[in-house]
Amino acid sequence: MKKFKTVKYTIHSNKLQNHGFTIAMISDLHNVELGKKNENLLQALQEAKPDIICIAGDLVLGKKEKSVKIAYDFIKRAVKIAPVYYGLGNHEQRMKKYPQVYGEEYCIFEKKIQKLGVTMLENSSSFLEIKGEKIQISGLALPEEYYKKGKKVELSIKTMNRLVGKVSKENFHILLAHTPKYGDTYLEWGGDLILAGHYHGGMVRLPFFGGVISPDLRLFPKYCRGDFEKENRHLIVSAGLGEHTLPVRIFNPRELVLITCVPE
Repeated sequence: MKKFKTVKYTIHSNKLQNHGFTIAMISDLHNVELGKKNENLLQALQEAKPDIICIAGDLVLGKKEKSVKIAYDFIKRAVKIAPVYYGLGNHEQRMKKYPQVYGEEYCIFEKKIQKLGVTMLENSSSFLEIKGEKIQISGLALPEEYYKKGKKVELSIKTMNRLVGKVSKENFHILLAHTPKYGDTYLEWGGDLILAGHYHGGMVRLPFFGGVISPDLRLFPKYCRGDFEKENRHLIVSAGLGEHTLPVRIFNPRELVLITCVPE
């Protein structure tokens, strides 16, 4: 249960002109330790030598009286490997929104990791340059109604533009989106690379059918795990590294995702 595999993808873009770069994607760790103090995960990151680390949400576990210490200890060492960009998942969002329920620990956690150099992206963007490539990273934090079980609230391009702005026409644009439920909208919006998790790979995976069920109780969700391409735009969905309420992973190993982005 505490083993994981490293999954590698290579994508091409005409917005990249030089040597490209590598992203390590961390999703849905949920306070799980892979090796003592996440030693195994950190060692794999160290060996991969990514240019940046992107957290696609739910590093923490949003339950009452659950500590963020495991997440903090992981971040403290990860920032020494590569710059860290952190997009919020639904667990971070609810801990931040309801301190009367979850306490102040998460808000303190955010301030502490920012002092370590982590860039938090909550409906905001950051601009950087790696090996001569100009990159924009945006973090989408959807309101909680978009995570409700039982029904799907539609996400429009207009709403995305209001939350994170329009897609960049010049820079290679990465979107940290957490939930893949709105994959069609993300790809239509136009990001060059969208990173998501949330579905834990469907928890149980079956041959020919893929992931069986999502955390919001949708059967055989469309965007569950893998690389989905549309008009040279990529949505990469991780099966995640942890679990929480239903600790089930059948034919569905945990994933550390490495993405190499190169010129077309």
